[in-house]
Amino acid sequence: MDAYLFQEAYQSLKVINLISSSSNSDGLLVGHRRGHRFFVEKILPSLPGFFPSLKKYHELDQFLNGKLLGFYSFNPEEEKIKKILAPFACGKLFLKISSNQQKKMTVKSYVIDYENEFFLLPLVLTSHE
Repeated sequence: MDAYLFQEAYQSLKVINLISSSSNSDGLLVGHRRGHRFFVEKILPSLPGFFPSLKKYHELDQFLNGKLLGFYSFNPEEEKIKKILAPFACGKLFLKISSNQQKKMTVKSYVIDYENEFFLLPLVLTSHE
């Protein structure tokens, strides 16, 4: 399993990183899945914590025609990650983005998986920089 960030999605993350005064921006990943690969086409910034309720999450996914692939978060705290380690997110992609004082961005990708408990399984991430 791996993930591919389209150029537009990668640029969107870089822009958020450069202009955000907050070091903990969150959002949604939109795209499609083919076989064992996630294709992230777009980045949609969201409310802190990804979405206000499970009902809203399902409404968003329906509005996006089932193209909601997962979530991203800049410098997430453990509590924020725990919020998405749940049944609704199983099989979804999670991008954990670190940004330092010089605005250098590091992206790690995971799939949300389950085996007796929910956990983040690391994935290879490729992007078109």
